[in-house]
Order: sequence, then structure tokens, then C-alpha cells
Amino acid sequence: MKKVIIIIPTWNSEKFLSELFWSLKNMDYPKEDWNLVVVDNGSRDKTLEILNDWQKKMLNFPTIIRNEKNLGFAAGCNQGIGYALKQNPDYIILLNDDTVVEPDWLKIMIEKMEKQPEVGLAQPLITRYPEKNLVNSFGNAFQFLGFGYSFGDNWPIGQLFQKYGQRDYEPAYLSFTAVVIRRAVFEQIGLLDEKYFAYHEDSDFCFRARLADWHLLAVSNAVVHHNYRFPSKKNKQRYFWLEKNRLYLTLKFYKLRTLILAFPAFLVMELGLILFSLARGFFAQRLKAYGWLVVNLPGIIKTRRAIQQDRKSGDYQLFDFMTGKIEFQEIQNPLLDWIGNPVLGLYFSIMKKLIK
Repeated sequence: MKKVIIIIPTWNSEKFLSELFWSLKNMDYPKEDWNLVVVDNGSRDKTLEILNDWQKKMLNFPTIIRNEKNLGFAAGCNQGIGYALKQNPDYIILLNDDTVVEPDWLKIMIEKMEKQPEVGLAQPLITRYPEKNLVNSFGNAFQFLGFGYSFGDNWPIGQLFQKYGQRDYEPAYLSFTAVVIRRAVFEQIGLLDEKYFAYHEDSDFCFRARLADWHLLAVSNAVVHHNYRFPSKKNKQRYFWLEKNRLYLTLKFYKLRTLILAFPAFLVMELGLILFSLARGFFAQRLKAYGWLVVNLPGIIKTRRAIQQDRKSGDYQLFDFMTGKIEFQEIQNPLLDWIGNPVLGLYFSIMKKLIK
């Protein structure tokens, strides 16, 4: 079997780790062919104590990387990836600390990727836990103004497959809740972009991989469960990350022609989001997001130039997998459903014909 290293970033994860580690221990992938690396981002609960106990129980769990503070999801993963690359694995897996894996998921993933060498990274069907019959992510959708969301989220699995068919497919980007990545992809495009800290680092990495001619895959018969809970309380820091990263992503990847074509829609959307932030008490975070873009503009331009220089195709390669609609299962808005999405969908369809 192919050599695999699983990387799990943790942060105050004590309530999830026992179920996760029992599920890893029960995987049917040969234990001599996979190792586990945990990167702890400054946990202050009993996470490290639990990890130390499990390290004594598992011969293929040699490494815990301990950080004094939370460096963010991207930076934590990069620490693990950097360590893993020195071991020359065939595949590197990023796995959330709040997941539970099915015994055969890894074997299915590796077998499918081995048969499709053009696939650089793949994700399983991710369900909600403990409601295993509900989807959390079967690939992720991406709206052209920078909004990403999980495809199939909160749908019953049977209903999703009845409507779309139970088959593997190539989504806009993958959920890094559980993702299998070839070592060669990292060697070609580098690691995760740590400017994101959290959110959109997965869409960024998938976009870079696609522009380097790698394919993505969502696998329908490999299953990982996710203790996902939509944040119900106002989280101002989360709002800042989401909006800052959304704008950074589009500035980083879109060609100038695409940015010009998208500008009217962006302008209307930003005005709407400003009103939303005023109504919800997030206006200071929106200003902070704009301020971050201004302060970091030289670095963004440098990164953008590198992307534009190295890419092997135009924006059509990305837009072919995007959508004009904004669809969040947790948020229902009649204005968006009846006015916003039809207009955005028409705008997107026209824009797709004009980009290169």
C-alpha cells in the first residue's frame, strides 16, 4: 500500500479526540503504511494530556508538534506538512480534530486516486455527526464574488444521491475537513497560504492546484463524519476572517479583465454587506478587513504576480466550476432567493462568455 501521513491540527479539542482516535485505530488501512502527526495550536484544556495517552497506545503516532499559541489552521497544517514531506510519503492527509472516520474510507480514497493520476487531491463524503444520514460537505461550491459553501449541506444522503446520482465528481473546491493530497502537488505549488489564518485556505489551495492542471475529486463511497455546528452566536473575529479572506482570494486569483467585469457586481454586493454589517454590529470588522487589504497591498500584488505568471490557464478554468448563486443552508432570505440570485445568475452567465 502507498505510504500515508495523516496530519491533525488541534486546539482545545479534548471533547472530540477519543472518538476520533478510536476510529483511526480501527481503520483497515495497514498500520505499517500510515503515520500520524498532530500539531497542537496552544490548547489550554486537556488536549495534550489526551494526545500523550494515545501516543502510548499507537506505534504509528510518533510526533506531536506543540505551539505555545494558536497560529491558525493554515500555519498549523503547514508545520505538519513540512514535517511530513521530509518523510517522503506518497500522500498527505489533512484531517480535522472533530471528525470520526469510517474504517474503509482511506483505502477507498487511495485506490481511487491511484487509478486517476491526474487527480491531485480528493475528499470523502463528509456527513454531520452524530446525524450520520445528513450531509455536511460533498465537495464545496464557490460563488464568483468569493462566497464558498458546502454542497449538499444538511441534505439527507439518500435525497442528495437521488437528485444528483451517487457518483464521484469534480467540485469547485474541496473541504479540508478531510482531504487526501499527493505529495507531488505540494512539491509543485507549495503549502497553504498562511495569510488566511482560517477560512478560504482550502479554496485558495484548490485554485492553485487547478491552475497547475491538477484535478479535484469528491468521492461518494468514502465517508468521514464531522462534528459540525454552525456558529449561532455573533462572532466578530470570524466575520473579519471570512470577509478579509474572500476579498483577498479574488484579488489574488482573478485576472485584471475578470476583476473589471466583476466590479459592478462586487460594488453592489459590498454596499449590501456594509448595510448588513451595520445592522448586525459587524461594521468595525468590515472596516478592519478593508484596512488589512490596504496595509497588505504590496504583498498581495507580489503574490498575485506570482500566480498570474505561473498559471497554465485563464480564469475560465476556475469559472467553469463556479456558480452565480449564493446558497447557504443556514440562512434563508426571500430577497436573495427571488431577486438577488436570479440577477447574479444572469450576470454570471454573461460574464463567463467574456472572460479568458
